[in-house]
Amino acid sequence: MLKTVLAASAIGATFLAMGLAHAEDPTKLKIAGILSAGKEAPWEASFVSSMDRVIAAKPHGLEIEVNYTENVYDNAEQVFRTYAETGQYDILFGDTAYVDAIEKLKDEFPDIMFVMSGSGNQGLGGNAYWVFIHAHEPAFVMGQLAGKLTKSNVVGTVSTFPAEDTNDQINAFFAGAKDINPEVKQKVTFIQSWFDPAKSNEATSAQIAAGADMIYQMSGAFEVCEQSGIGCFGNYVDMSKVAPKSIVASTIVKWDPHINWIIDEWWKVKTTDAGFDAPTEPKWFTWQEGSGELVINPAWEAKLPEDVKTLAAETAEAIKGGARKIDLNLDEPKSN
Repeated sequence: MLKTVLAASAIGATFLAMGLAHAEDPTKLKIAGILSAGKEAPWEASFVSSMDRVIAAKPHGLEIEVNYTENVYDNAEQVFRTYAETGQYDILFGDTAYVDAIEKLKDEFPDIMFVMSGSGNQGLGGNAYWVFIHAHEPAFVMGQLAGKLTKSNVVGTVSTFPAEDTNDQINAFFAGAKDINPEVKQKVTFIQSWFDPAKSNEATSAQIAAGADMIYQMSGAFEVCEQSGIGCFGNYVDMSKVAPKSIVASTIVKWDPHINWIIDEWWKVKTTDAGFDAPTEPKWFTWQEGSGELVINPAWEAKLPEDVKTLAAETAEAIKGGARKIDLNLDEPKSN
């Protein structure tokens, strides 16, 4: 009889412990967003708007609070450390190549999840997670638009630096243009700066002088596009409001699946006996998985030939539906 009572007590204690564990699941999550530029910059704006959508969706029922520090790069280690030392933050989410800072801090703060994004990083494992944004799929469709619309058969790109997360979009853009128009010649200029409008405008003018009448403008300056009347393309966010006359379309970056994956990994650690175990390869998501979008400027859409609009819509649908695969080409693109 005593054994039965003890056994029943043990079972009851087990269920009580399970109930307490369930009751103690996290209800709040505090994130620091460490941004390389200001929130108004296209890359950062895409991150912030994605984070806003995730906050509103409340994954796992979490009340999520995010605080941002902008224009962080050279002092990244100090910014990460300042957040970590407060003891208040669960995830420190960097929007760019912060591997050096994170490598120095991750073992000192093993209960914090560190996140870095894009090229220039390396897999560290443990509590250091690495996500990658590849926008090559919508860039391919924009290339098809450029290949259809060009009159000179010269299509260009003006970008920041050659890097895996710029090369992927440029190569896909040209692949799309040549997929629909094999006569296309490509022009590539890297201005060797993350933000320099003067250099960007000079490079755009030089490409126009070389015959380009469709340019993927990845370095964020559209003055020459607007003045010249050529067709230009934006990325990360819808750039049609910035350059309403010249922007044909823009690739839209959505961090939503990446942020949700990070939160899921954090949740798993906090609700089970698992420890942080980041993969050493970067995690990225396809267009089919919700990583981006293509937005055509309404001012251009109204004057696009029906066959051009149909082509773009059908290709986009095929990619998003999984029927068409766009190769991820990370090689540095060259002019021809």
